[in-house]
Amino acid sequence: MQKILTVSKKERKDILFAILLLAPTLYLLLRIFILPIMQSFVWSFFKYNLMDGSAIEYVGLRNYVDISVLNDFWISMKNTSYFTGFSVLAELAIGFICALLLNQTFTGRSFFRGIIIIPWAMLTLVNGLLWNSIYQPGYGALNNILHQLHLLEAGTNPVWLSSSTNVVFFAAISDIWKMTPLMTLLLLAGMQSIPASLYEAVAIDGAGFWRKVWHVTLPQIKPSLLIALVLRVIGAFRVYDILTVFTANPNTSVSYLTYNFAFRYFYLGRASAMAWISTIFILILITIYMVLLKRQQKEQ
Repeated sequence: MQKILTVSKKERKDILFAILLLAPTLYLLLRIFILPIMQSFVWSFFKYNLMDGSAIEYVGLRNYVDISVLNDFWISMKNTSYFTGFSVLAELAIGFICALLLNQTFTGRSFFRGIIIIPWAMLTLVNGLLWNSIYQPGYGALNNILHQLHLLEAGTNPVWLSSSTNVVFFAAISDIWKMTPLMTLLLLAGMQSIPASLYEAVAIDGAGFWRKVWHVTLPQIKPSLLIALVLRVIGAFRVYDILTVFTANPNTSVSYLTYNFAFRYFYLGRASAMAWISTIFILILITIYMVLLKRQQKEQ
């Protein structure tokens, strides 16, 4: 009996010691992440304009209603959807092809698997500055290359970033260049887990390369495909930093417009509501992903 009590005391001491070690991290998580999230949710129901000196006033759902009829919000939502759809689909297609290539056996495969990470490892801000210089009309590499290929007449220098639509398109191009390696690695990891026996079985039936891809590779990498797709949609929908390099127009993305309301005009109530609308959209995506993943597991 004494031995059991001694063990129990030791376990209690271990638990208390573990709590003591975790306490600073838990405190920081609470102060830096949990409390600001809760605070922004509360602010979304208040008229809270920090700079005009007006009193904080409870307005219920008025901030959400005002945002729903705000033209700038729908413009930014359209641009964000365009950026997300175009960049993610292109990254998925190019990443799948690259993963197929890197999954084959050839000389220098390890080298190419290593260097493909370089664009992804680059800071987003640096990537934006790099591509912004490429698009410049006077000294940009894009115009110079098109002139050398005689695809542009001598003396013509198109301004590629002349409108918000062009800005979103060319920003998406730079995002594709940076994030395709991540998509490639996620899909390649899924392909590496496919048993060779499955390919051997369909090869006996006379299946060629593309039939193997369609009947074996794609069905087997569905979980990896879903993970890659959801992660990139969430990441692309929250785009902010790369667009700040290309333009000062906050209507190019929802995140940029939210930042503008919060830290330029200090409409904290409306900005909080806008942030929560984006959060709800992302939560819907996560829910869809969980349903699809659960359905995939049942099929297996």
